[in-house]
Amino acid sequence: MSQVNFNDLKHKLTNLDVDQLVILIGHGCRHKTKVRIRSILTYGWGSVGSFGIYNRLIKEGGKWDYIAGQSYSDEIRTLRDCILGKVY
Repeated sequence: MSQVNFNDLKHKLTNLDVDQLVILIGHGCRHKTKVRIRSILTYGWGSVGSFGIYNRLIKEGGKWDYIAGQSYSDEIRTLRDCILGKVY
């Protein structure tokens, strides 16, 4: 199976992709944050920059997953901040 990363697909996410990413990236977040992530991934993908951390967010076999380098929870938080525009 081929593996692609978020940088490759962020401009052409399906509804299923968005659902999976909101669950993965928004785990443990408030509803308001999850709604904002969904909105950005659905309508505002043009505002999502290119970050190296997106290369670790991969889709393989139709399922999204994050491959952590050191600390999964810290990296998911950073990933979420990048998508929400809190990292410059």
